Amino acid sequence: MQAGCEASFALALAEAAASWERELRDQGILSCSIFTKGSGVFVYLEAASESCEWAWTKACRDLLETWPGWGSDKRYAVPMLDIYHDGQAEIREARYDSGSERLGMLARLKPPMYSSYIFYHYAMQEEKPNCFNPTYVIGTHEEFIFSYYEHPSPAFENGATRRTWPAAITPENWHEVMQPHFIPWSESEQGMVLWEKMDTLLSF
Repeated sequence: MQAGCEASFALALAEAAASWERELRDQGILSCSIFTKGSGVFVYLEAASESCEWAWTKACRDLLETWPGWGSDKRYAVPMLDIYHDGQAEIREARYDSGSERLGMLARLKPPMYSSYIFYHYAMQEEKPNCFNPTYVIGTHEEFIFSYYEHPSPAFENGATRRTWPAAITPENWHEVMQPHFIPWSESEQGMVLWEKMDTLLSF
């Protein structure tokens, strides 16, 4: 968001919410949550087709900075790379409108640790599907990693291993192995804060 426009953006989003939800559903978007941290805005959506493209309402777009990148086109959103999903896409329809809280969390990775982080998450995704929360996904863009999940977790049985290799890769001491990958938000006597919960502006 543009500097100092956080409150105005939240208001513009709230005023457009009802009509915008209908428009998004007509475009094939089944579920949408918009989260913020500081001036950053993160969108999680589930769509009926990969051809659905995200576009802000004019009132919201006017309060956003353009995202830098190649070319001359003004970009008001950039896609994140999908690097982890605990559950299968086809099980998601079973828990729509379940009343669960939708959570967006944000963390930062050390650039030299990106490949290691993705490697271990791919291994876990294949070796232990549905081991944590079948709605849990992680996306990344530059140093940011964004996670989305719903709490409480839907009741699904652990999935069958998707892929095997000569020896298991997922470490038993998962959190200990993961900690060096992160740039902490803060540190205290209680430990380092690696993931921060974001504020929810809109969810349907």
